Amino acid sequence: MSFWSNFMNNRPNEWEKKVKNDFSDKNISDFFWNTHYGKINPFSKTKVALKKTESQHLDQIRWKFKSKRLINKRILSRLTDGVNSINLKEIKFEKSIFNNVMIDIIENHITLNSSWSINEIDLWTNWASSVKTGTLRMNPFENIFQNYNEKSLISQLETYTYFINSIKNLNLKCLFVPVKKLNQNSSFEIALLGAHLNELIEFHKKNNIEIPKKIIIEVSLDNRYIESVAKIIAIRSVINKIIQVHQLDVIIQIEVSIDKMIFKEKKIDFRLMSITNIAMCSLLGGANSFELSDNLIKSNDAYWRKILVNIPLILKEESYLTNQMYKGAHIIENLSLMIAQKGWEKFKEIESQNGLIELCKTPLISNYVQ
Repeated sequence: MSFWSNFMNNRPNEWEKKVKNDFSDKNISDFFWNTHYGKINPFSKTKVALKKTESQHLDQIRWKFKSKRLINKRILSRLTDGVNSINLKEIKFEKSIFNNVMIDIIENHITLNSSWSINEIDLWTNWASSVKTGTLRMNPFENIFQNYNEKSLISQLETYTYFINSIKNLNLKCLFVPVKKLNQNSSFEIALLGAHLNELIEFHKKNNIEIPKKIIIEVSLDNRYIESVAKIIAIRSVINKIIQVHQLDVIIQIEVSIDKMIFKEKKIDFRLMSITNIAMCSLLGGANSFELSDNLIKSNDAYWRKILVNIPLILKEESYLTNQMYKGAHIIENLSLMIAQKGWEKFKEIESQNGLIELCKTPLISNYVQ
């Protein structure tokens, strides 16, 4: 039994009464939180709530690898530390990568680059034909926000078409949407995410490409605790609306990584607290995967990598943090609703301008990207 169940239920008016008694010189409005999205009364429930979704579980604690250097040894070491998922980021296939790796009992995620040759893609898709779990993924819209180039986009989409059609293992097919941190305002970020996904779905439909049964959303979080929890909830809400519009029967998986801006602070205690904070946000918000990597700690000591893996493991297995625990926290419920509503408004604004690709051709994209 979790100790969380020992907390008493309180009505909003009981909290307001207590606050008025404790702070007789203040009004309730003095405790409202001013945000990018509007004022939030932390004592009041939302009059309109986001549609409830199934409880989500953080099933994967993952390590990202971006270099081939000693990669087999590093994979085996991280698996020994306790991760159950790996992400090979744009690493070209070599059979030796998986020496002694029990790929049948872990999640294997391979991110391919849309500039790769057909042969380089085939090596991965052939390898994946007998893999039980994980994903093969590619982003055909790489760099369109920062540097739109129509010729490059056409080439990327051609490569993507070949890639997605060459995957014979349906378990590993997915629609992949990596969310770039292009705006500090989460609503704008979610709008761009939604427009990206919608563009990808429309591309599949237009070219008669079967839409995979899995949607992967890759998002980075920073130290804004309450907003990070609300952001994950809002992302799932907006993505659900988009797939309902398209009448798709798919699984949505949200993968959390740590915002690289945190790395500006070099002190190890700050980084460890930040990682703990973001792992908690991932569990409470309903993320399905939490990603770690070598660059989180500037040390070659294997001890610290073990510590990194232990953080989400302990929060999940010993602290019993779950996606259900944010419910009743009115400030999170209010904020997630506001972020989702404003994100949906901005998404529709992008679609009214003929979608993401057309928007990227114009200076108007600067209204959404900081």
